[in-house]
Amino acid sequence: MRLVQKHVWLGPEYVRLAVKRETEYKFSFYTFVFHQIMTVVIWLIFWKVLLGKIGDFGQWGFPDMVLLTGFVTINMGIWLTFSAIWRLPREILRGEFNTHLIKPVHPFLHFLFRRLNLRSWPRIAIGVVTLIYGLTAYDFEYEPVQIVLAGITSLLSFLTSFLPFAMVCLSAFWIGRAEFLRDLFVELFVFQNYPLTEFPSAFIFMFTFVFPIIFSATAPVLVLTRLSLGASWGIVGLLVALITAQILLFRVIWKRGLRRYESFGG
Repeated sequence: MRLVQKHVWLGPEYVRLAVKRETEYKFSFYTFVFHQIMTVVIWLIFWKVLLGKIGDFGQWGFPDMVLLTGFVTINMGIWLTFSAIWRLPREILRGEFNTHLIKPVHPFLHFLFRRLNLRSWPRIAIGVVTLIYGLTAYDFEYEPVQIVLAGITSLLSFLTSFLPFAMVCLSAFWIGRAEFLRDLFVELFVFQNYPLTEFPSAFIFMFTFVFPIIFSATAPVLVLTRLSLGASWGIVGLLVALITAQILLFRVIWKRGLRRYESFGG
C-alpha cells in the first residue's frame, strides 16, 4: 500500500537538477555534442555516397534523406531526454521501485523525470539545423502550415513509440527479466533511418500499427513535401487516435502491474 496518495508536480526541480548534473562535467558534455554532430554528418555522407551510386531510393532522393535525417535526429534527441525508461525493468526486478512509491509524486513520472538527460537538447538542435539546411538548400515547395503539421507529427510520434516501449518494460512486473524484450524492441529503431514507404506492405503495416516508427521521420517528410493538407491532417488524426488507445492500454497495464508489485512487497 502506498504511503502517500496526493501527487505534486516537481518538473522544474527535475530540470534544475538535470542542468546541474550536465554543467558539472563540461568536457564530457562537449565531446558528446561533437559525437552527435559527427553521427549526423556520417549519415548524410552515407546517403550522398549510396544514392550517388544507385540513384534515388524509390521516390526518395538525397534532399529527402536530408530531411529524414533531421527528423530522426530530433526524435532520437527526445528519446534521449527520457532514456531513464531503459532502467525500468531492473528497478522493478530489484524492488527499487519502492523509492518512487513513497514520494508525493506520481511514481512513473518520478522515475522518468528524476533522471532527465539534457544532453539530448543539442541533438534536438542539430536535427532542427539539419531540417533548416534541407529546406533552404534544395528546391522544396511547401506551405508554412505544412511545416507546422510536420512538426506536430514529429513530436507526437515520440509518444507512439515511447508508450509501447514503456509497456514492454512494464512486463517485468510479470515475467521478471524483461531486458530481452526491451533490447529486441530497441533493435527495431534502426528502421526509422530509412524511408519506410519503400518497404513491402507487410512492413509498412507493422511499422504503422504494431511498432509505429513510420511517424518519427518518414511521415513528417511526406507531410512536408508530398501529401495534401487533407492527408496531412489525417495523419495527425491517426496519431491522436493511436496515442489515445496506447494511453488507455498503458494505464491498465500500469495499474495491474503496480498492484502485483505491491502485493509481493516489491
